[in-house]
Amino acid sequence: MSSVNSTPLSNLKTGTVLAVDSLTPYKKTLHLGILDLEMDLMNAKPYDHENPKGDYEDKNTYFNRANNLGISFLRLGATGFSKMYYWNMLNRINEHEKQHQKPLNKGMVCGNLGVSALAEGDIDGGLAYLSWASCEDRGWIKGDPTKNIFESPLYTQFAKGTKRQGLSQFGGPAPCIMLSKAVERYNHDYNQSVDVNIIFKELESTPEHRALLEGSLWTIHRNLCLLREENRRGIYHKGNNLFTRLRLFDGIIILCRLIELRMKHHESRMKILDPSTLKKALGGTLGSLLKHIFSREAWYETQLKRRIRRPQTPKSFDNFIKREMARPNSHARNLLFLLVIRNYSTHICNPETPFFFEHFENIFNEVIEAYIYHLKFRNVA
Repeated sequence: MSSVNSTPLSNLKTGTVLAVDSLTPYKKTLHLGILDLEMDLMNAKPYDHENPKGDYEDKNTYFNRANNLGISFLRLGATGFSKMYYWNMLNRINEHEKQHQKPLNKGMVCGNLGVSALAEGDIDGGLAYLSWASCEDRGWIKGDPTKNIFESPLYTQFAKGTKRQGLSQFGGPAPCIMLSKAVERYNHDYNQSVDVNIIFKELESTPEHRALLEGSLWTIHRNLCLLREENRRGIYHKGNNLFTRLRLFDGIIILCRLIELRMKHHESRMKILDPSTLKKALGGTLGSLLKHIFSREAWYETQLKRRIRRPQTPKSFDNFIKREMARPNSHARNLLFLLVIRNYSTHICNPETPFFFEHFENIFNEVIEAYIYHLKFRNVA
């Protein structure tokens, strides 16, 4: 073992031995898991994804023994091992499906793979695998949205930080806590009593849109944590690294696009006297959509339309944010931020915007407030 008399070379040898020792139990677990899985796959019955039969808990019976071998890696925080374990399990299941032309439900293995990846910091992979789990369970989710993997304690322990007093594994308020705080600000600013669950409720009919929401929250959360960390460590003497700033733009634009999709989703179900006007709004820009929805409001012309800007440089964008933040909060300002940030992030996306990043959490709140306002305005939540 390492000591005061160790050398770099001896420590390398010690580290190699310890690494091999740690891998050995994992490899044994994987071997046993594959043996159990292959045996149980032979008895598994074909699965009808659109019209599942029997009990929900029986959909993955063939995977129970293999899962019980690997789940402890995830529960004990050895998520690197659990990610590799469930990846190998999924590969074996897919091979069996193709070889025997037998579709199976893969909700459990995709869900555990997704949570393992998310815990490891693989946000994109984790959210994709969790979406796969939702797709595998779509027949059940149609009748009972609570069966969506995003409602499972397996997932919410990370999204809500339930085992870390509301913090995520990366530090800072977990994504769902971050969203809850934005809803609290809406309630405070507008004297309302909105529950954060109205957002999850209104997404129940469109699981892929729920995945977009979760993806945007995780992307924003993860990169805000990185910005704070590099500031605390003094890595950069001025500003922050380019990649992380651009990833924050990625997160906010996914959120803005989701809200635009939800607006179009709800507007398409409204009874409109002029169908051609609706068709134009649904097929046009976010600006034309906002005009279609809010143009009859007394504040639209003076507080929204006349204040719309199209910044072409990072300086003009930063100045716009600074100027509007100095105004009193209003629904018009929330919608203005939604529109201008969505367009700048899409078309210009130059991150040399220090004021924007310094106030990013407040700007996130503005965008969420715009989302809630539309839901309330159209009485869909």
